Amino acid sequence: MVNVLVATKERQGDRHDDYSWAVEGELVYVPADACDCPGCGCRRGFAGMASSRATTTALVVERHDLALPDLSNALSDCLERQGWLSGEWTTDDEELFRLLFQRLLVSASHFPIGSIIERDGHLLRRRAQTEPLEVPGLS
Repeated sequence: MVNVLVATKERQGDRHDDYSWAVEGELVYVPADACDCPGCGCRRGFAGMASSRATTTALVVERHDLALPDLSNALSDCLERQGWLSGEWTTDDEELFRLLFQRLLVSASHFPIGSIIERDGHLLRRRAQTEPLEVPGLS
Protein backbone atom coordinates (compact mmCIF):
# COMPACT_ATOMS: atom_id res chain seq x y z
CA MET A 1 0.00 0.00 0.00
CA VAL A 2 1.41 3.35 -1.06
CA ASN A 3 0.26 6.94 -1.57
CA VAL A 4 0.46 8.05 -5.20
CA LEU A 5 -0.58 10.84 -7.51
CA VAL A 6 -3.21 10.11 -10.15
CA ALA A 7 -4.63 12.24 -12.93
CA THR A 8 -7.94 13.87 -12.13
CA LYS A 9 -10.38 16.08 -13.98
CA GLU A 10 -11.77 17.28 -10.66
CA ARG A 11 -11.24 21.04 -10.26
CA GLN A 12 -10.14 21.32 -13.90
CA GLY A 13 -11.04 24.75 -15.21
CA ASP A 14 -10.47 26.54 -11.90
CA ARG A 15 -7.60 28.25 -13.71
CA HIS A 16 -8.00 29.59 -17.23
CA ASP A 17 -4.90 27.73 -18.43
CA ASP A 18 -5.79 24.27 -17.06
CA TYR A 19 -5.48 21.26 -19.31
CA SER A 20 -6.17 17.57 -18.89
CA TRP A 21 -5.03 15.13 -21.57
CA ALA A 22 -3.99 12.32 -19.22
CA VAL A 23 -6.32 9.40 -18.53
CA GLU A 24 -8.47 9.90 -15.44
CA GLY A 25 -7.00 7.84 -12.57
CA GLU A 26 -3.67 6.97 -14.20
CA LEU A 27 -0.47 7.31 -12.18
CA VAL A 28 1.31 10.62 -12.76
CA TYR A 29 4.69 12.04 -11.76
CA VAL A 30 6.44 15.42 -11.69
CA PRO A 31 8.61 15.59 -14.83
CA ALA A 32 12.31 16.38 -14.74
CA ASP A 33 12.27 19.73 -16.47
CA ALA A 34 10.22 22.29 -18.29
CA CYS A 35 10.93 24.37 -21.37
CA ASP A 36 11.72 28.09 -21.33
CA CYS A 37 8.74 29.10 -23.47
CA PRO A 38 6.63 31.50 -21.37
CA GLY A 39 3.33 30.52 -23.04
CA CYS A 40 3.84 26.78 -22.61
CA GLY A 41 2.04 24.95 -19.81
CA CYS A 42 4.68 22.30 -19.19
CA ARG A 43 5.78 24.00 -15.94
CA ARG A 44 2.32 23.19 -14.60
CA GLY A 45 1.90 19.64 -15.83
CA PHE A 46 2.06 16.23 -14.24
CA ALA A 47 3.04 13.49 -16.70
CA GLY A 48 0.89 10.39 -17.11
CA MET A 49 2.81 7.13 -16.73
CA ALA A 50 0.53 5.09 -19.00
CA SER A 51 -0.64 7.60 -21.61
CA SER A 52 2.44 9.87 -21.66
CA ARG A 53 -0.05 12.74 -21.66
CA ALA A 54 -0.20 15.60 -19.14
CA THR A 55 -2.63 17.23 -16.74
CA THR A 56 -2.51 20.27 -14.48
CA THR A 57 -4.31 18.56 -11.60
CA ALA A 58 -3.36 15.47 -9.64
CA LEU A 59 -5.19 13.70 -6.84
CA VAL A 60 -3.42 12.10 -3.88
CA VAL A 61 -4.77 8.59 -3.33
CA GLU A 62 -3.82 5.52 -1.33
CA ARG A 63 -3.39 2.47 -3.55
CA HIS A 64 -3.74 -0.85 -1.72
CA ASP A 65 -2.80 -2.78 -4.85
CA LEU A 66 0.66 -1.15 -5.11
CA ALA A 67 3.84 -1.48 -3.10
CA LEU A 68 7.00 0.62 -3.53
CA PRO A 69 8.64 -1.89 -5.90
CA ASP A 70 5.51 -1.79 -8.11
CA LEU A 71 5.61 2.00 -8.21
CA SER A 72 9.33 1.95 -8.95
CA ASN A 73 8.77 -0.48 -11.84
CA ALA A 74 5.88 1.59 -13.21
CA LEU A 75 8.00 4.74 -13.24
CA SER A 76 11.07 3.09 -14.77
CA ASP A 77 8.95 1.40 -17.48
CA CYS A 78 7.31 4.73 -18.24
CA LEU A 79 10.62 6.61 -18.46
CA GLU A 80 12.15 3.95 -20.70
CA ARG A 81 9.10 3.99 -23.04
CA GLN A 82 9.28 7.77 -23.24
CA GLY A 83 13.00 7.68 -24.06
CA TRP A 84 14.21 9.37 -20.87
CA LEU A 85 16.21 6.29 -19.84
CA SER A 86 18.30 3.99 -21.96
CA GLY A 87 17.86 0.20 -21.93
CA GLU A 88 21.16 -0.18 -20.08
CA TRP A 89 21.08 2.50 -17.42
CA THR A 90 23.98 4.90 -17.11
CA THR A 91 24.91 6.83 -13.99
CA ASP A 92 22.90 9.77 -15.39
CA ASP A 93 19.89 7.49 -15.89
CA GLU A 94 20.11 6.30 -12.29
CA GLU A 95 20.35 9.88 -11.00
CA LEU A 96 17.34 10.96 -13.06
CA PHE A 97 15.30 7.99 -11.90
CA ARG A 98 16.20 8.58 -8.23
CA LEU A 99 15.26 12.26 -8.52
CA LEU A 100 11.88 11.55 -10.12
CA PHE A 101 11.06 8.67 -7.78
CA GLN A 102 11.96 10.80 -4.75
CA ARG A 103 9.76 13.64 -6.05
CA LEU A 104 6.90 11.21 -6.49
CA LEU A 105 7.20 9.75 -2.99
CA VAL A 106 7.64 13.11 -1.26
CA SER A 107 4.76 14.81 -3.07
CA ALA A 108 2.36 11.89 -2.57
CA SER A 109 3.15 11.62 1.14
CA HIS A 110 3.25 15.34 1.93
CA PHE A 111 -0.37 16.11 1.07
CA PRO A 112 -3.38 14.45 2.73
CA ILE A 113 -5.27 11.72 0.88
CA GLY A 114 -7.92 13.33 -1.31
CA SER A 115 -5.92 16.52 -1.93
CA ILE A 116 -6.01 17.93 -5.41
CA ILE A 117 -2.64 19.43 -6.14
CA GLU A 118 -1.27 21.69 -8.82
CA ARG A 119 2.23 22.54 -9.89
CA ASP A 120 4.25 25.62 -10.79
CA GLY A 121 7.71 24.43 -11.77
CA HIS A 122 9.18 22.75 -8.69
CA LEU A 123 6.47 24.13 -6.41
CA LEU A 124 3.51 21.89 -5.59
CA ARG A 125 0.49 23.12 -3.66
CA ARG A 126 -3.03 22.11 -2.80
CA ARG A 127 -5.52 23.66 -5.12
CA ALA A 128 -7.35 26.33 -3.12
CA GLN A 129 -10.90 25.57 -2.17
CA THR A 130 -13.21 28.44 -2.93
CA GLU A 131 -16.70 28.14 -1.59
CA PRO A 132 -19.17 30.82 -2.56
CA LEU A 133 -20.87 32.61 0.29
CA GLU A 134 -24.07 34.49 -0.38
CA VAL A 135 -24.34 37.38 2.05
CA PRO A 136 -27.81 38.94 2.37
CA GLY A 137 -27.95 42.62 1.41
CA LEU A 138 -24.85 42.58 -0.82
CA SER A 139 -25.21 42.96 -4.54
